[in-house]
Amino acid sequence: MTRTDSLVEQATRWIATRASRRSFLGRGARVAMLVAGGPVLAGFLTEGRAEARVCGQSGVSPKCPTYDCVGPDRVWGWCWYANGGACCAGGGLKKICDCCVTNWPNVHGYCPSGTNVMCIVESCWADPRVQTVPLARVGDGSPVATALDVSRRRFANGSAPAAVVGDADDALAASVAGAAAGATARPLLLVARAGLAPAVVDELRRLGATSVTTVGPGLPASVDGYLRALGLTVERVGAPGADLGASSVDVARWVQQRTATDRAFLVAPGGVSAAAAPSIAAAAGAVRAPLLVGGAAAQALSAARTYLAGPEAIAEAGSVAGGYPLDATDAAALARIAGNAATLVENRTAIAAGAAPIGTAAAVGLAGIGGVVVLHPGGALDDANAQWLRDHQSQLARGWCAGGAGTLGDKGYYDLQSALNHFDAHRLIGVSGQGLPVISQPLAEREIGRARLTGTPARDLNAGYWVGRANPDR
Repeated sequence: MTRTDSLVEQATRWIATRASRRSFLGRGARVAMLVAGGPVLAGFLTEGRAEARVCGQSGVSPKCPTYDCVGPDRVWGWCWYANGGACCAGGGLKKICDCCVTNWPNVHGYCPSGTNVMCIVESCWADPRVQTVPLARVGDGSPVATALDVSRRRFANGSAPAAVVGDADDALAASVAGAAAGATARPLLLVARAGLAPAVVDELRRLGATSVTTVGPGLPASVDGYLRALGLTVERVGAPGADLGASSVDVARWVQQRTATDRAFLVAPGGVSAAAAPSIAAAAGAVRAPLLVGGAAAQALSAARTYLAGPEAIAEAGSVAGGYPLDATDAAALARIAGNAATLVENRTAIAAGAAPIGTAAAVGLAGIGGVVVLHPGGALDDANAQWLRDHQSQLARGWCAGGAGTLGDKGYYDLQSALNHFDAHRLIGVSGQGLPVISQPLAEREIGRARLTGTPARDLNAGYWVGRANPDR
């Protein structure tokens, strides 16, 4: 590199950190530098700076992969607004906010002093810097790790003297345990029949657990013995080796004694009903009800209302007194219908929402959240699930995204955050090149959580369109 090229690059990096990406003068200066600096400078400007402009965005900073701006040296900057209502379907006000990083080699944008724009987030409704429904990725795709992660995030150190331990090797038995844990607001921990993983033991100690309830006839008595050897009081509900349907009745009566519920949910041992069992268990936990397996179990418990989940459960127990059919031909639709039973029929609010790939074991680890678990195609949040979440935003208090194979990638995670928090990313419109006009965020609306939700913002004195760092109201 010649000395001239070196000086040109240094000057360009200085401009990149000092001029706004929304500054005509700053962009003009960089173009002039490009002509003077040649290939060296061209490489710097094109690296990760694709011109991917959409309506209301006049710059070259990339879009953030998620709505999170957390981590070392990261901080939210201010927002700016697309002028008018042309950038969001339905006339909503589009907001574009900067995620800033200390000394990041990019334009300064709307960032605090000493930080520059790493990426931007966009929304059509709520302030994208504020997530009223926090979302977390949990687990590695296995039921054991997923349940552990949920427990760690839900319960503080020493806050859960009692826990429910379920069978990680049987999805139906684990779902029965999950409903019991959700109904009684206890952590759900899943263990393999071969023995407790060290991480499960560590979690029981962190929780401050002094007693556990083991659920699942497939769990051998040796598991109970190991738990007792740890100094825990162990209560077994459902004898080892018993029929799962009969065991689920025992668990249901255990739940009834602690919640006084007259509700129950029923799944069949196979078909669509069994495939959606973790979601049915989560919905049951939300209304403090147990999960039964098989038509005979519904007859034995004889609850005042029994939600019959799926065509197989309806066929097995369609004549049960108080039967309430939840019918669907696929597991994802049945999961949403079970969510409707919890939120619309039972009118439960402030519940959790989980998302897991269809047909994966990870969903079992979410069974104990006491809420709804939507089942999505691998890697994507489909339109039906996204719309269901948007329709129930007021009732959802926290979100979980199960990891492992088929989990939501950045795009799916972004869509899930949007659906939970009313960011309405599905309403964003515009094509490449539609950059201007935009309006600087007024001073009164720059504080996080104060971004305008609707209407055109009033302009501050000396404010208006961004023109550069000389604008005191930038």
